[in-house]
Amino acid sequence: MELTTSEIIQAIETLPSAERAEIRQWLNEERKAENAKKADDNWQIERYKKARKWLDKHSEEYMNQWVCLEGDQLIAHGTDGLEVHRKAKEAGIKIPFVHHIVPEIDWGGW
Repeated sequence: MELTTSEIIQAIETLPSAERAEIRQWLNEERKAENAKKADDNWQIERYKKARKWLDKHSEEYMNQWVCLEGDQLIAHGTDGLEVHRKAKEAGIKIPFVHHIVPEIDWGGW
C-alpha cells in the first residue's frame, strides 16, 4: 500500500512532538547529505574545467605522456600511466585525474 504525501503529513501530525522532532532531524540530515552531494558534484565539475584548461595550454609540452592533474595543478607525469597514478595516490589525491596526451587525429572533415 502506497501512501500519498497528504496521508503521510496527516500521520506525522498525529505523532507526539518527540517523534516529530526525530522526523525533522532525519529530514535535516537528508537535506545536508543532498547539499553535500551537490557541492561535491560542483567541485568535480570545476576541477575538470580547470584540468581541461591546463591541458589546452600545456599539451604540447607533455605530448605522449600521462599526466595527473588536480584542477590546474600538475601532480605527476611520465610515460607509464600506472606509475603516474601511483604517484598521485602517494601525493594524497583520492581520485586522480589521469590523462594520456596524444596527438589529435584529423579525420578529413566529413
